[in-house]
Amino acid sequence: MTLEYQYCETQDEVRKHIQECEGKHTQQAVYSTFHDALTQVCYGCKKVRSTIKR
Repeated sequence: MTLEYQYCETQDEVRKHIQECEGKHTQQAVYSTFHDALTQVCYGCKKVRSTIKR
């Protein structure tokens, strides 16, 4: 499976995607204290959404 990376400017934007996929898609979410960043891996959307710039 290939996942597309999607940069989100704010953690609230990532949270919105997490809530939209909740109950519909298998997903994982992680918060990094080192980067102060939120990341979602959604296997249904086949996307990684994060506040970390590549």
